[in-house]
Amino acid sequence: MSGRYWVSKEGQKVNNCIFDKTILHILDANLQVPILSIKEMNNEKDIDDFLKKHLSKIINDSDLKNVLFELNGNKIYDLCKKINLDKESFIDVSVELANMLFAIMKENPSIPSGDVVFATFEDSGNNYFLLMKLNYRNSYMHYVSNTDQGNFNNLIKQKTTLPNETQKVEECILINLSNFECKILEKQYEICGQKEYYLSKYFLKCVSELSNSQKLKVLDKAVSKVNKKYFDEEFDKVSKFRTCLAEGIEETNSIQVDLVAESVFGDNQQIKKEYLEEVKKLGLVENIVEIPVTNSTTKKYRTQKLKTDSGIEINFPSNFYDNKELIEFINNPDGTISILIKNITKVINQ
Repeated sequence: MSGRYWVSKEGQKVNNCIFDKTILHILDANLQVPILSIKEMNNEKDIDDFLKKHLSKIINDSDLKNVLFELNGNKIYDLCKKINLDKESFIDVSVELANMLFAIMKENPSIPSGDVVFATFEDSGNNYFLLMKLNYRNSYMHYVSNTDQGNFNNLIKQKTTLPNETQKVEECILINLSNFECKILEKQYEICGQKEYYLSKYFLKCVSELSNSQKLKVLDKAVSKVNKKYFDEEFDKVSKFRTCLAEGIEETNSIQVDLVAESVFGDNQQIKKEYLEEVKKLGLVENIVEIPVTNSTTKKYRTQKLKTDSGIEINFPSNFYDNKELIEFINNPDGTISILIKNITKVINQ
């Protein structure tokens, strides 16, 4: 899977997205039944912009991941095929999907209530189906009561506010209707006593891959484990690791796992082998990991943050680590470390 088929070259905005059909259903688990709409939403610019802004954020979210459909006997797959063959079935399909999702929510109280937008849209010649779950948030608004003595102003808590354009949508499903490639953004909730991804496992009934965020966490966790075992948690190994990841993402939008092992652990074949085995054990099987350049995926690795046992904290760009013209780490004979910062023309307080 390419995984980038609806993203513009900038990797930040939906590219020429045109919404065809949209409908909103209310899935409030405090009610006995969902409140289902019998009509599509009006095609208003404000609503269109609202959906596009959220969709742009979703497709660049580092937690977005691929899922693999089991095509035989999969209800979601069959319903998406139905929409593809007959656009007029859109409302009926959305109602059926909303009822399926609501049934899962009623059985599992930890899953939050929300409104669900179903939509079909076209982007760069491809048609897509969208399920965007807008989980409720608490907010406050003013309320004015008219009395004989004048106005009485108060605050009222709103329990069914939807995420605005600047907030994150936590749950979403995107399906390419031409080849049925599917991406999902989901959260874990308690199902039968343990936390699970209910959207992929119980709703889509699909096998999900690791998201970009999860892949980076696997690499990070494996380095930390091997570093603790063999190097007593030396900062040098973690710093090399973060520098390697930052450079790979910035230069090629990808990370080559075996090169990370080479960069961090050098010629020690046994430790490199153990690191690569640990990575696979944690679920990352591919050697080349495609990582789009977005703030959410690279921010952590663009900057090195070190803290000494004496309480001094140092932050510097990752690509400075191996540049001895700017910063040098000196191992002293007594076992201590000196950090020499060079070529400074000005120091300012922040």
